[in-house]
Amino acid sequence: MAISATRRLPTDDDPLFLTEAGIETTLQYKLGWELRHFCLFELLKDDRFVEDLTAYHRGLIEVALEAGVGHLLDGVHYRASPDWGALLGMSPQELEDLTLKGLDLYASLSREYATEDSPIPVGCCIGPRGDAYDARLVMGPEEAEDYHSVQIATAKKAGVDFISALTFNHVDEAIGVTRAATAAGIPIIVSFSLNAAARLKTGPTLGEAIAAVEAATNGAPYFYMINCNHPVDFEPALDEPGDWIRRLKGIRPNASSLDHGILCQLGHLEEGDPVELGQQIGDVVRRFPQINVTGGCCGTDAPHLREVAKNVLAVKSAA
Repeated sequence: MAISATRRLPTDDDPLFLTEAGIETTLQYKLGWELRHFCLFELLKDDRFVEDLTAYHRGLIEVALEAGVGHLLDGVHYRASPDWGALLGMSPQELEDLTLKGLDLYASLSREYATEDSPIPVGCCIGPRGDAYDARLVMGPEEAEDYHSVQIATAKKAGVDFISALTFNHVDEAIGVTRAATAAGIPIIVSFSLNAAARLKTGPTLGEAIAAVEAATNGAPYFYMINCNHPVDFEPALDEPGDWIRRLKGIRPNASSLDHGILCQLGHLEEGDPVELGQQIGDVVRRFPQINVTGGCCGTDAPHLREVAKNVLAVKSAA
């Protein structure tokens, strides 16, 4: 089935697609929702949360429409996978039902807002099986493929346009989730997260991680991203030589350069400086013009996306 022009994925010809911003941090710290085990999807049971989630996404979509660019719509299902569902006391059916409920909401928003000039493809966000910043949970690619295929099967049932694998730190797990999405016939965007040493928490450089996934999956990912890092942390990783850099097409930065562990323990939102962040992302895109998917992660919201869009589009128009 052909993908609708209003739900198509980014191509090299697009100057920019925006992603979401810091969905968990915004809903937790700005709107007061409590996240058990950082599992946002559980709150889809609450109609008041659905209203807040819808308003949150409307705000970001409107930034994309103002800029005349596309928008990748996903986010609430980051931990909607079997282990996290079981930790919350959910049955497999309850987990599937909540996943489908969130994806149906996203499909409705796409139908409401998407245009050919501002496509809004619908995706299912998948996070690591364990905590993204804990390097102890080790799986081989086969076990990872089997584990993540459960959430991907539900996403396929919903008719999503893409899978976004966010904050992955284990190369084997990234290989497994890529194979699961490929087997289901769904394009996957693989996003790695880095530490202050500009490496994955498990040790590899960004270039090594991308090259390993490329080799093990025959280049299956639609493209690669970095997320949950501030430019201060991830920019050194971009200087690593190699052809891998051409496959990096997306960035979702944190608002603050504070370490992930510190950010999680602060108990309040660190929003940084949206203007400065927009300029920093514009500078990165000037160096690496293949990057045309940007947005935000922890601490970011609509003001950050607006500044990012303004700066990236200015760079693209001047090229």
